[in-house]
Amino acid sequence: MPRGSSLSDYEKGLISAMNAAGRSQREIAVVIRRSKTVVQTYLRDPGRYNTTRRSGRRSSLPATTVRRIVRAAKTGKYSSSQLIRALDFTVSTRSVRRLLACEDTLCYVKRKSSPVLTKAHKIVCLEWARASVVLGTQW
Repeated sequence: MPRGSSLSDYEKGLISAMNAAGRSQREIAVVIRRSKTVVQTYLRDPGRYNTTRRSGRRSSLPATTVRRIVRAAKTGKYSSSQLIRALDFTVSTRSVRRLLACEDTLCYVKRKSSPVLTKAHKIVCLEWARASVVLGTQW
């Protein structure tokens, strides 16, 4: 696994141009502020630079499960914890959130917070409505 970030296209162009101009690998490394090893590696074979595939850790969720989660999340009815309960999965809510954050077709929108409408609130609303109907336009 590499220790630093890979070279950008701009840096690759700089290295190639400076090398063609006859600058040493040390000088190139100082100018672009990278290690001389990365300059040497790139110049050794520019076509093969950064093409090595890295395996990484496998996902804990199979592809079918991912599709089911994304399909249900697109409806907009569920939070991450509700998705797990509705679809009966044994993964953490954080895993679902991470999966949805990586999905390009979804965009996070914060839900509008609203207080819980209790029975007392409903009764007060109905009383106000009845009083307003009696008053007509004088309310």
